[in-house]
Amino acid sequence: MIGYDSVEFEPAAPVADLEVSNPVTYVAERGRAKIDSGADISVIPDAWAAKLRLLPAGLVEVASFDGRITDLPTYYVNISTDGFRFELVKVLSSQRTNALLGRDILNGFKITLDGKSLAVQVSDP
Repeated sequence: MIGYDSVEFEPAAPVADLEVSNPVTYVAERGRAKIDSGADISVIPDAWAAKLRLLPAGLVEVASFDGRITDLPTYYVNISTDGFRFELVKVLSSQRTNALLGRDILNGFKITLDGKSLAVQVSDP
């Protein structure tokens, strides 16, 4: 399901339910992801990476919104959301409780954010 969450986020933020799986073992984790068009790359929580037993594929230098620079591990995963599947997606892992869907995934959709109605419309162009 894709929509807005006004409980966890203030102001309300567009979110998507997703499944992230290990492309080798197919072990999966399900959770919520914030739709973040400002993020270049998608991010999963460190806890998911550990539970899925993902092997690091490398490190990426990342600048946060406040300008801090850190190195974060990258992993390859399969991502499914709202009936769409993306295989061998390179993602970051960080200390988050939810995931972020970045432009690496979002650019595969046509997305309409209707903030007034707190609705999200997703289609495959």
